[in-house]
This record gives sequence, C-alpha cells and structure tokens, in this order.
Amino acid sequence: MSIALRERRVFAFANVHYRLSKPYPVQFAQPTETFAISSVMHTATPDDLRRAGVKATDSRSLVIDDFSHDWRDWYMLSPDNPQHWQFWTRKLADPKWTGQPGYRLTFDAQSKQANELVVVLTENFFRSYRGQQQDFVAVAKLTGGDKWQVVTLSPDDFRAKGGEGVLRSWANVDLLGLRAYYDEGGKLLGSKTWAGPQPKLRYLRWTEKH
Repeated sequence: MSIALRERRVFAFANVHYRLSKPYPVQFAQPTETFAISSVMHTATPDDLRRAGVKATDSRSLVIDDFSHDWRDWYMLSPDNPQHWQFWTRKLADPKWTGQPGYRLTFDAQSKQANELVVVLTENFFRSYRGQQQDFVAVAKLTGGDKWQVVTLSPDDFRAKGGEGVLRSWANVDLLGLRAYYDEGGKLLGSKTWAGPQPKLRYLRWTEKH
C-alpha cells in the first residue's frame, strides 16, 4: 500500500500480455510480437481503505531509480536512433518519489564523448485541473570519458520553454525525460549530432541542500 493513505485514492487495474505467433505490423512503429489487454480500473477512496482496515506500509524513497533493471520503469522513443532518442519516466508523479522542498535532482552519468544531456520535466501532464501543461528544461554538460560524473540540478536550473521563468518546485512534475536535444522552435538546446553511444546512468536520486 502506498504512502499518504489518508489523503489519496488507490487505483488498480491489470494488464495482460499475450505473445503473438508472428510479428504484427504497427503504424509508425516496429512490428510488435505481443498483444495487451487492460482491465477496467477500480478505485478505492481513503474512506474505503480505512473501513477495510488497510494500513500504509510504504515510505518515501530518495532513490528514484538505481537502474539495476536497466530502463524497465521508463518508456523509450526512437531508442535505436543515435540522435533522436528520448527516455521518459512517470515515477516522479508517485508520492514515493516526488521531490520535496530543499531537494536537488541528482544522478551519475557516463558519456564516452563530451555531450550536452537535456533533462526535461513536464508539469501537469494529463492534469489540466492543476494548471497548464508546461515543459521545463535543463542542460547537463557531460565531460566525456570512462569516469562517472555527478550531475546535480535544482528547480531553478530548469527554465520554462521559451526561457521565461524557472521551475518553482517539484510538486507538480509528472514526467522526467532525458534527450539528446530539445528544439524550442528556433532555439536548440543540446545537439542534433550526439557524439558516440548513448549515455549510461546510475543512481537517479534526491539529495538535500546543505
């Protein structure tokens, strides 16, 4: 059971995957070898959970992803393209991994060659009731080589699309993306000519300011 039981609803549904006898064509993507069916979603309110005697046993975690399972908790766009790859996760929308005031977003990165890694945070993704959906972008300069490099980012390192304003807090961040570049419609962040293989990451985490 997730944390913050008294304040949040619990949603549950099931995904069932079947392996196809042969690959099936998919529009705008590689042929798929699996077929998935999703069940109806069920909702339990905080009152429902209290009446059932459910107790929260989970707690917040400073470690968002240690990448021991590679990119399992991420979805990838154009992962085989050397320039246009994008890796995204929704884990920051979960109370377990939501950033708190005073936290900084930190990860270790390794890039064989010097590059600029673009980090994108999206507020209010599919949550227009909270406000306008908006991207905030930061650029991490990777020096290149075999050593791991620590990247640390504060909210004010993330600038709004168009450069007007900065991210005020982590509270409404629903998506975190890693990209080779971000095109703001005339202003390019990063590069469309990423050098060398894609970067490696480890220990995406929250660290506190001292």
